[in-house]
Amino acid sequence: MGELETVVRKQIPLAIIVFSNAAYGWIKASQKTGYDARYFSVDFSRTDHARIAAAYGLKTWTVEDPSEIEAVVRAAVAHDGPTLIDVISQPLEETAVPVSQWMG
Repeated sequence: MGELETVVRKQIPLAIIVFSNAAYGWIKASQKTGYDARYFSVDFSRTDHARIAAAYGLKTWTVEDPSEIEAVVRAAVAHDGPTLIDVISQPLEETAVPVSQWMG
C-alpha cells in the first residue's frame, strides 16, 4: 500500500498490472495434482485492487473481458501519471501448469 502512496505523491508514470484470481494459484495447482485437490489455505476473498488504488489517487481500470486488455493497457501507458489495471483472471489451478514437477 505504501508504494501506491509514493507513486501518487511523486507522480511517477508507472502502469501497474495486477492479475487477480483470489487464490495462491501455483500452490493450489500443486495441491490439486499432488494431493487430490485437498486444498489448504490457498483461497481468499477477491480484493478490489482498482478501488484501493483509486482511493490513493491512481487512475484505475478493472478488466474482466480479455478482449479489453489491449485498449486498457494502451490507455494506462498513455496516462500522465500512475495507473493500475486489475485483471480478473481464471484460477490458475484450472490451467495446465506443471507446478508439482517444478517443486519436486
